[in-house]
Amino acid sequence: MTKDRVLTECADHLKSKGFDDSEACIIDDIEGFKSIGISVRENRGKYKITDEIIKLDIPINATYTKTDLTIIKDEVRNRLKNVSHKYLTLIDLSFDGDSDKEFEIQTIDLLTNELSFTGMRLGESRKPDGIIYYDKHGVIIDNKAYSGGYSLPIKQADEMVRYIGENQRRSEKENPNKWWENFDDEVKDFYFLFVSSLFTGSFENRLENISERTEVTGGAINSQNLLYLAEKLKGGELSYGDSFRLFKNKEIVVN
Repeated sequence: MTKDRVLTECADHLKSKGFDDSEACIIDDIEGFKSIGISVRENRGKYKITDEIIKLDIPINATYTKTDLTIIKDEVRNRLKNVSHKYLTLIDLSFDGDSDKEFEIQTIDLLTNELSFTGMRLGESRKPDGIIYYDKHGVIIDNKAYSGGYSLPIKQADEMVRYIGENQRRSEKENPNKWWENFDDEVKDFYFLFVSSLFTGSFENRLENISERTEVTGGAINSQNLLYLAEKLKGGELSYGDSFRLFKNKEIVVN
């Protein structure tokens, strides 16, 4: 019968089989076992699967290589001490062009349920993908899931200009759905934000152009840096008020 193992023993055993995984990754895998109904006992930092698993063949002679996304997720995982690791799925979703809706949902979920922003996913015709606000600051969000990166085409920059203008004018004749009413009445300072897998080309020129046309400052953030930002906010390294100073019509990079 196998004995209870500490994480270092698990990591060493996996490494001997060709898996070079961190302890943080192993913990996430253990949580994954639990989520599918496998019983795992934890006792003073030692773990053991207590269920008997039959007919499971593991090809231990295979060669394992980590994908680029797995490498990114491992890097992010090791920095997330306060934010739930379930949000690592944002990285996968951001690179999956067929997961726009789920990417929007999970982004807003991170910002409103894991963090202290108020907001919601909108994501319907003639509405931005989502909005959030904190105190007097509000953000109009556009999510873009792209496997090869996002360059912010002119058409989609124009779409953001339209949303910002609708929010500024707040005319029911201009847009009968009145999506801007989802902002609290106290919100007076507005920003725009694009969220994607990574950004390419001259997207920062587009950000500047949107800002010049609307007199609103914005930014762009990839899924990796969004999680780093969430960690700093939840861990208290960055205040919510100061987070809005990161909007400078450039890509937001969190060190």
